[in-house]
Amino acid sequence: MRENYGKINSMKNTVEMRNILLSVFSLLLLQATVYSNDAVVVEEKIQDGAILLRDNIIRENNIENSTIEEILPNKYTIIKTISNYSPIRENADVNAKRFSHLKKGATIFADDSNEDFYRVDLGLNKPYWIEKKYVDVSSSTNQKELPEIKDIILSDTDKYYTIKVKTPILTAYNEIEKTDKSLEFILYDVIFDEKSLKAKGKSEANFDISKDEFNNLKILYSSKYILTGHDVEKTPDGLLIKIKKPFSVSKKHPLKGITIAIDPGHGGGDSGACANGLREKDINLQVSKILSEKLKDEGAKVYLTREDDVDVDLYDRIDFAKINNADFLISIHQNSLPNRANVDKKHGVGVYYYNKEAYKLANEIQKSLVEGTEFRDDGVNFASFALTRSSLPVCILVECGYIIHKEEAKKLSDAEFQKLLSDYLIKGIKNYLVENF
Repeated sequence: MRENYGKINSMKNTVEMRNILLSVFSLLLLQATVYSNDAVVVEEKIQDGAILLRDNIIRENNIENSTIEEILPNKYTIIKTISNYSPIRENADVNAKRFSHLKKGATIFADDSNEDFYRVDLGLNKPYWIEKKYVDVSSSTNQKELPEIKDIILSDTDKYYTIKVKTPILTAYNEIEKTDKSLEFILYDVIFDEKSLKAKGKSEANFDISKDEFNNLKILYSSKYILTGHDVEKTPDGLLIKIKKPFSVSKKHPLKGITIAIDPGHGGGDSGACANGLREKDINLQVSKILSEKLKDEGAKVYLTREDDVDVDLYDRIDFAKINNADFLISIHQNSLPNRANVDKKHGVGVYYYNKEAYKLANEIQKSLVEGTEFRDDGVNFASFALTRSSLPVCILVECGYIIHKEEAKKLSDAEFQKLLSDYLIKGIKNYLVENF
C-alpha cells in the first residue's frame, strides 16, 4: 500500500473535482425530482456517471483497484435477509405495498439507503425497498455477480407438485398469483440459457419455463382448479417451490381428510378489543374450541394455535399451521373501531383475505355467516395482516361481529349463538370445497 501513497496525494485535485461533479449531479437530481417524473432514470444515470468517473481516476492515475475503493464507494451493498417473511416494499415506508416476501438467506443488491431502509436494485427499472432490520450487510461490489441456473428438477409428492431450482446463491424472488388458478414464480438476478435450460424429472402439473421481459427466470404453473397453497423453501443447493395439489373432495363428506388450523386471536397479555364487559381473547377461544369439536365431528383433522390464555407470536401461529400440514388457517376475532361512535353505521360480520387463492373461501364463509347470524354484512375485505399473508396454508381472518356493538356483543358471548356461528362457518367451508373440487 505504501507505494500508492504518492499516487493518492497526486490525486487530490482529481478527487476534489470528483466531489464538485458529484455535487452538481446531486443538484441535477434534486431538480429532476421536482420537475420531472423520470427522477429514477436520472438518478441511475448519475450513479453510472459516478462509476465512470471512478474508473477514469483509476485509469489516469494507475491506481490499484483496492486502493481506489478506499476513496470512492462501491455501487452496491450486498445484503442478506436474516429472517423469514422479510418484505420488499414498493416505497421506503412500513405501510407501503409489499412487492414480495423472502426467506432467510436471500442475497440482494442495494444501491442506496436511508436511516431505516435499503433501496434494492432488482433490475426492473424501478427501485424497491427493504427495512434494515431484516438484513445483514455481507459485502460491497461495483458489479453484480449473478449466479448461473443450470438445473431445474420436477417431482411430485402425495400432497405437492415441487420444482427444485439449483442455484449457488439464493437471490430475490417473487410469487405472483396471476389468477386464482395460475401462479408465476420469478427469480431475479440470475443468468441462464433459455434454450438449454430444460426441466428434469416428471410432474403431473403444467409448468412453463421462460424469461420475463427483464431476462429473469420465470416459471408459470397453471391448472383447471383453483390454487390451494404454495410456498418456497431454501435448500442447501438452491430453493424448492411447493404447490399444493387440488383437494379430492367427497360431496357427501367434504371435510373428511381436510386439515384445519384454528387460531383463537390474541391471548395472554394481549386481550384484543374490550367492551361491554367482554374481552375479545376470551370469546375467540370459546368460539374456536366449539368450532374445533364440530369440525372433528365432520371428519376434519383440527389443530388449535392456542388452547389456553397464553401469548403466541403471530408468525409462530403460521409456522404451527405449516408444521401440522394444515390445508387452511382460520383466525377467529371480534371487531372494534378506532372511533367507537361510528358503531351504529359500521358493524356486523366480515372476512379478511390477502392472496387470490383465499378469496373464494373467504367469500363462501362470509355468505354463510351473514345468512346464519343475520348480522350486518361487513364484507369480504382485502387486508395485509400477518394472519392472512401466508400462501401456505390458505389463510383467512374472520371477524365474527363487533364486540363494541351492544346487541352483537350480547350474542357473541352466548354459548348457543357460538354454536350457531360455528355451524355456519363450517357450512361456508363445505360449500367452498364442494363447488371448487
